[in-house]
Formats: sequence, C-alpha cells, structure tokens
Amino acid sequence: MTETPLRILICEDDEGLAALVAETLESDGRFLVVANARDGDEAVRLAEEHAPDVVLMDIGLPGLDGIDATRVIHARDSGQHVVIYTGSDEYGDVARAEEAGAAGFLHKTALTSPDLADAIYVVHTNYVASVPDPE
Repeated sequence: MTETPLRILICEDDEGLAALVAETLESDGRFLVVANARDGDEAVRLAEEHAPDVVLMDIGLPGLDGIDATRVIHARDSGQHVVIYTGSDEYGDVARAEEAGAAGFLHKTALTSPDLADAIYVVHTNYVASVPDPE
C-alpha cells in the first residue's frame, strides 16, 4: 500500500477494547494508532500533541465526557475529524455529537465489526471531501 496511513487517536477507558480496536485498525494497513486516551482530558491533550487524522471517541469517557472533549478538540481545530461512538441508541446522542463538531457517529457494536476500518475510512474520506477549501 503506497498511501500514508491515517493517524488514529483512540479514546477508550476500557483497555481491552482499546487494544482490540487498535489491533483491528493497524492490521488493516490504512491506519496507524498514535495514542490511546483513557479519559476526556487526556483525549484533548493527546489530540493536540499528536494531531491525528481521526479521533475515535467514546461518548462515555470519565472526567470530561466524549461530547465535551469533542467540543474542545473541534474548537481548537475545526478540521479535526472526531468519530464518536456509544452503546446508546438515543437519537439525542447523535444530535449532541454533531453539535459538538463530530464528523461521524458509530454504535459501539461497530468497534468489534470486521467493517470497522472501512467505516472509519469512509467517514474520514467523506468529511475531507465535504470540507470547503479555504482559498
């Protein structure tokens, strides 16, 4: 594969799930996991430090939750692609994630899907294609 891998920051407080997601994405070849944040404050710090292409964010992080962390990340860099996920089926979560600046939203069950890499890649690609060029 000749393309540069997309740099991913995983924001998940469950170490086992974070490791599984990292393994799934890195084995795909299109992604490089640059860091893992265990809470929202760490997610904000690591997003600034590593400038990943995609931040994969759990909505239910301890401390600063995923929505508020997304809001802070987006306020610092409106081009930052945050994909939020949750186990909830509440439409309000999707609306809050979108309002906070998330580029996409996944159900937590997608994290163990063989289609996870494709889903993140498509969200990232569509987000980049829809952002106007600042000429």
